[in-house]
Amino acid sequence: MDIIKETIKELENQGINGTLLNIVITRFAPWTLSYVRYDDGTIGCGCACNEAERWGIPEDVAFIEELLNLNVYDVLDKLESLEKRVFINSLRVSITSALSYRLMNDRNELEKEEYEVEAFHASTTALLEPSRFVQPLDKVVMVGFPSWAIHLYAGVKNEVHVTELMDLKLLSVIDFDDEDSNVKIFSADESKDVLDDADVVYITGETIVNETINEILDFSKNARMRIIYGPSSAFYPKLLFEMGIDVSRPIIFPNTRDFKQRFVLSRGYWYSMRDVKQMLIKRVENDEAEVEQ
Repeated sequence: MDIIKETIKELENQGINGTLLNIVITRFAPWTLSYVRYDDGTIGCGCACNEAERWGIPEDVAFIEELLNLNVYDVLDKLESLEKRVFINSLRVSITSALSYRLMNDRNELEKEEYEVEAFHASTTALLEPSRFVQPLDKVVMVGFPSWAIHLYAGVKNEVHVTELMDLKLLSVIDFDDEDSNVKIFSADESKDVLDDADVVYITGETIVNETINEILDFSKNARMRIIYGPSSAFYPKLLFEMGIDVSRPIIFPNTRDFKQRFVLSRGYWYSMRDVKQMLIKRVENDEAEVEQ
């Protein structure tokens, strides 16, 4: 399933419309930030990882300027017709998130559709704090290495497994104390075996951009809880839940000029910026899956 294509249809069916206002692309921190102007003049903001460190950014991005101020659905149709690449997917995902902003930034809209929603401002490490969904003997698998949150799992009694697309040499450590760790890292090629008997799976939204999400969901179908997180999953979540996601923990950026200026000046390094909102979205019937506190 093309989750973005189907989500776009859902948004169009809801009568949400607008024009593409701006695109910001960074390489240092590899993000694609999109802005949509709704028909009533308000602004929607969305972001997606562009994996510039692995695939680069096209030398010629003039085609993007030609898309500005066009109807957002015409833009998305044009992008869908182009050769599928990670960068193009980052545009599709970030624009879809910007178009979803009206729903995602207002918890009342999601609650009307019987989602349980929590919104809070906190450091990114809190996004993956394990105690709420992880039981002491659970086998936890993290798809994508969250360097800023992995330390939270040192207290998990069972092993924590991580699958990662990048060269694992980049994640190797020279430590002359040779301290044991319960965090084990595997290549993406080993994902099927690693995910098959997982109890809880944390999935980076980047899997939507690099089109591994369907495979990951298939490999992890036996898991009790599958949680997707990050800016690249900050679009209307209906299709995510229909595909088997249990909890969505997106990051929502402010649509202000001040935030955009800070984002540009930092070359996309938003991680400790104020006003960044974290959401926890789940279907009401999943209440029983939470760990009792």
